[in-house]
Amino acid sequence: MNFRRWVVFTFLVHMLVVAVDKGGGLVLYLLTANQADQHGKSGIIASLPYILMAVANLGLATSLVYFLRKGRYSPQQVFETTMTVAVVWGCIVALLALWVAIFVMEFSVWLVVPICAVVPVLLVASYGNSLQLAAEQVRGYSTVHLFTSVTFLPAFFLVFYLLGGSVAAGDVPMAVAWGRLVSTALVAVLVLWLVRKLVKLRFGLNRDFLREGISFGWKANLTSTLTYLNHRIDLVVLGALFIAPDLPSYDTTITVYAQVGFYSMAVTWAELVWHFPEAMRDLFFSKVAGSSHAQSRELTPVLSRIGLAISVVAGIALLFLVDPVMSTITWLAGKQGDPWHTIWSEPVSRALALLTPGTIAFTVSKILQADLAARNKLDVCVRAQGLVLVLMLALDLLWIPEHGASGAALASSVAYIASTAYTVWVYARNTELPVLSCLLMQKSDFKYFREIAGAIRRRLKRSEPKSI
Repeated sequence: MNFRRWVVFTFLVHMLVVAVDKGGGLVLYLLTANQADQHGKSGIIASLPYILMAVANLGLATSLVYFLRKGRYSPQQVFETTMTVAVVWGCIVALLALWVAIFVMEFSVWLVVPICAVVPVLLVASYGNSLQLAAEQVRGYSTVHLFTSVTFLPAFFLVFYLLGGSVAAGDVPMAVAWGRLVSTALVAVLVLWLVRKLVKLRFGLNRDFLREGISFGWKANLTSTLTYLNHRIDLVVLGALFIAPDLPSYDTTITVYAQVGFYSMAVTWAELVWHFPEAMRDLFFSKVAGSSHAQSRELTPVLSRIGLAISVVAGIALLFLVDPVMSTITWLAGKQGDPWHTIWSEPVSRALALLTPGTIAFTVSKILQADLAARNKLDVCVRAQGLVLVLMLALDLLWIPEHGASGAALASSVAYIASTAYTVWVYARNTELPVLSCLLMQKSDFKYFREIAGAIRRRLKRSEPKSI
C-alpha cells in the first residue's frame, strides 16, 4: 500500500464527505431554525443508532483488521463469522433496545423501531467495510463512507414529505430515524456488492477467530463505545439536567431541547477540527498494525504534530466564521425574523468558544490512541476514554443545570484536555520519546505539507475533464 498516496486520496474523499454531511446539517438547521427544540430532538435521534451499534460491535471490526493484517486468519473466515455475528447478535441487541424503549421508557413505537432496526444493518456495513480496509481496498472503503453521507439526505426528504413535511408536527425527528434506516440499508447492499470480489457471500462461524476476536476486540469496542458516548452522551445529559428558568412561554430560546439544539450546533462546528485525524484514523491503524515498532515510532509523532497544527489554525478560524456563515445562510434561505441572531447566535457562539480548546487538544489523542491500539496497547485507550467520560459527566452535573449548553461545552473541553495530557504522557513513556515531540512542529515537518499539497494538486489535475 502506498501510504502517502492513499492518505491524500482518503483525505480528499473525507473532505467531500464532510461537505455533504455538513450540507445536510445545514438543511436540518434551516428546517428547524425557528424551532430549536426540534433541532435538539433530531440531534439525539441521529446519535442513538450509532450508540447502539457501538455497544453491539464487540470490537470485531477492529479485530478483523488487526488479525488480517497480521496474517492470522483468511478473509473468508473473518467475513463469514462477522456476518453471522452482525445478524444474530445485532438483532438481539435491537430487540432488547426496542423492549427498553417501548416498555420501560415509553417512547413512541414508530420512532424507536427504525432506531433499533438499523443496528444489525450498521454492523453488516461496518464489518464488510473493515474487510475492505484490511485488504487494502482503500478506494472501495472510501467510496462506502461517501455513499453513506450522500444517501442520507434524499432518504430523509423522502420520508419527511411522506409524513406530511410539517416541522411543527414533529416530522423532522421521525424522518431522521426512518431516513437513517433506509440509507443504511442501501450502504449495506453496496458493501456486500464490493466485497464479493474478496470473499463468498455466505454465513459461517470460525470459533477460533470469534474467541480471539472478542478477546482482543472487547477493549477496542469499549474504547469506541466510550469515544462515541464522550462525543454524544452530553446531548442526552443536557436534555435531562438543564433546569429552565421561569420565563414567559413565548421565549423558545430557553427550553430544554432548544439548549440541546444550541449545543448540537456548537459541537457540529467544533468537531470540524477533527476531520484530519478522523480521515486518517482507520488507514493509520491498518498501517501501524502492519509495521514495526521503529517505523510507527517515527511516523506517529509527525502525524500528531501536523494534526495539532492544522487543528489550531482551523479552530481559530471557526470561531470567527460561525456567525457570518450561519447568518448569511439564514438570510439566503429567506427565513423570517432573522432566527440566527435572535435565537441561535449568542448561545452557540458562547458554547463554541468554550468547546474549541478541548476539541483542538483531543486531535492529539485520536492520533496517538490509533497507534497504541494498533500495537495492542488498548488498556491505555480504555483508561483515556474512561477518564473523559467520568470527568465530563461529573462536570456536567456541576455546570449543566445552571449554564445549559455552555456548561456542557466547558465540561467536555476540560475532559478532552485532561485525557489528552494523560495519553501524551503514556505514549511518551512507552516510546521513550519527549512529550513535545508529539506537540510542537519541527522544521522537517513542512516538507510533508509540500508533499501533500503537491499530491493533491496532481490528483485534482488528473480529475479535470480532458479538452476535446
